[in-house]
Amino acid sequence: MLLLPTVLTRSLALYLLWWVLAEGERSGFVFGAVAAALVALLSLRIFGASAWSLRPWRLLRFAGYFVGLSVVAGLDVARRLLTPSLPVNPGCCSLITSLPPGGPRWLLANTLSLLPGTLTVTLDGEQLKLHCLDSASPVEASVRRTEAAIARLFGLPPAAAGAATS
Repeated sequence: MLLLPTVLTRSLALYLLWWVLAEGERSGFVFGAVAAALVALLSLRIFGASAWSLRPWRLLRFAGYFVGLSVVAGLDVARRLLTPSLPVNPGCCSLITSLPPGGPRWLLANTLSLLPGTLTVTLDGEQLKLHCLDSASPVEASVRRTEAAIARLFGLPPAAAGAATS
């Protein structure tokens, strides 16, 4: 049965988040445990039980990838700001994602929005529309690398490259 492990895993993850936010205070132990269990049960109604398996080492690997990408993108944006002769060619591009609906697509859209130089405008089904600081840069290649990192995070087979539709 998929429900019990899913609820337990989500409850534990949510409780750990609660514990960090509460700075380890013991006074909120019972409230945090009850709240985590209720939110985990509620998440089943909203998101359903997932066959995706998030593993701590995969999460750490993705966090490292995200931090590294954020630093590189942030340096690029800073370089463009400090060197006015560098091109800034804002624009939008559309891509098709091969990630399955739900968590993986949601994480892709939000990850791209958190990276300097890109912003997710819409995610409609498998269609992803991005606003880019430099639309002439290799945006699709960067999105495909991020898509592959998210596929690894969720334990999915490597994503087939989607088609750009500008």
